[in-house]
Amino acid sequence: MAIAQALGDEPRVFTDQAGRSITAEVVSVQDGHVTLKRADGQSFTIPIDTLSEADVKFLKARSSPEIPRQGPTPAPLNSVVIESLIDGPSELRVKKDGIYWVNGPNAKPGRHMGQEEPTYVDGKSWRPNWKEPRQDRGVDRTATKSVDGIDPLKTEFKLLNVTVNRGGYGIEKRDPIKVSIVEDELAIMIPDSQGGSMWYRFALVKKE
Repeated sequence: MAIAQALGDEPRVFTDQAGRSITAEVVSVQDGHVTLKRADGQSFTIPIDTLSEADVKFLKARSSPEIPRQGPTPAPLNSVVIESLIDGPSELRVKKDGIYWVNGPNAKPGRHMGQEEPTYVDGKSWRPNWKEPRQDRGVDRTATKSVDGIDPLKTEFKLLNVTVNRGGYGIEKRDPIKVSIVEDELAIMIPDSQGGSMWYRFALVKKE
């Protein structure tokens, strides 16, 4: 399949191999051809290899796909970043100046397949205090962890990464996360019905 890439560059001087020049902006590059548009609005398409060597290099550089940035997505300003290993439905509750986990019948956050991974809050390890600490699975909830300055009614959720390994890049395809207000608390429900555990990294953005 041919891929057309719209570039929208500023006008520049293009020169063909015969030495003729024209000032135009790039509209698109497709199948070895470039569409140019002059200042008078007239557009025309020509083979890229009829242009000068410098212009060919310019167009190839502009039409090359951007190399994805590796590593975690930067967090928004004025936010609290949560990272946790999730396998199955788990819910993070945000209350006034604190957070806590509520778990379903599945593995608890960080406890998939006997693992003992903490939840990270702004990069610092938090080992949740469960009511049933000896059980890796099952309906349970944790004690509240203090988070200064957070207000559930003035907090926005932003998903940053979903990856197999902590610190990975991108968002793996999983069930959509559901965010709602329940009894004046922000409820962040992570269904994660797919097989295997994933590291979820998200930001609790404090609104003014």
